[in-house]
Amino acid sequence: MKKHIDKLNTNIINYDKYSSKLERESQKFFEYRDQWDKASNFEIETKFPTQIEFELSNACNYRCVFCPYSFKKENMPTNFDIEKKDKILNFELFKKIIDEGSKNNLMAIELGYNTEPLMYKKLVDAVEYAKKKGVIDIRMTSNGSKFTKDISKKLIAAGLTHLGISLDAFTKETYLKMRSSKLYEQVKQNILDFINIRNEMGLNLPTVRVSFLETADNKHEMKDFINFWENKVDYVTIQQLIQYEKTPEQLKSNNNKDEIVYNCHQPWQRVTIRSNGDIKPCCAVPGMAFNYPNVNDISIYNFWNGKIMKKLRNQLKDGEGYKNEICKACIESVSNKNN
Repeated sequence: MKKHIDKLNTNIINYDKYSSKLERESQKFFEYRDQWDKASNFEIETKFPTQIEFELSNACNYRCVFCPYSFKKENMPTNFDIEKKDKILNFELFKKIIDEGSKNNLMAIELGYNTEPLMYKKLVDAVEYAKKKGVIDIRMTSNGSKFTKDISKKLIAAGLTHLGISLDAFTKETYLKMRSSKLYEQVKQNILDFINIRNEMGLNLPTVRVSFLETADNKHEMKDFINFWENKVDYVTIQQLIQYEKTPEQLKSNNNKDEIVYNCHQPWQRVTIRSNGDIKPCCAVPGMAFNYPNVNDISIYNFWNGKIMKKLRNQLKDGEGYKNEICKACIESVSNKNN
């Protein structure tokens, strides 16, 4: 089995199994991945985001210890503005965004964005609509607790192409510590059931990934986690919390570009739509308190090609992301958490 390692994640991937699934998909899928890679390397600037990430609601049935949605107000990092009152993305607005995307070569969507997508009652309808409108890659990340066999069948049949499950543990004791939930065994079985249902339906998609966010509380289980899951799912991801070597103050005062490494590629790839319709230029930190426009007031196309995004892309390309308020806030939020 081959292993692939990138800068942020260690992905343990069964490439023979994974590639065989992709080879059965259309050539357009490979064109989409080529566009994604070129945008990631700042080689092209597309006229429309390759991917749109949707916060379908701001509701979640978990309170994971590392998630900002679980923080008490007094512990909330600077520049956070997370609405505690439940908000649901209007389904007609979702369709409007997908309609615009279908006219502008939107290739991928991600459903969830830091909250639990299965809390959204129109989830299956959302997948079906995106598929009908020609979206190639329909991705979803979940904690896996709310799956049933019926929901699994419906999501697979609707056209979901990728399911990611955030697991972060190999035992129920560590799962409780990491995710404040006693449902480890249920989630584990839900994942295995989902894969069995997909296979029984004679389908290659969606691919299934389980992820493990390495911390001091769970790193002793990482090897067992990989050994158990690597031959059961399509791939396993080991993730680390991003650590920044420089504080916001150091970045602000440092004018030597060679010493500043901040090459975020998200503004070349995607935008995020929050459940209230606000547009975010990246997935960065949920609820950052900046006044970005709302999709009820501006099209995705005009936002993507407008002054905000062009300025942000230029700053990042020139190694000057620290000059942008949202990039500084992203660094600051991590710095505050680590202090």
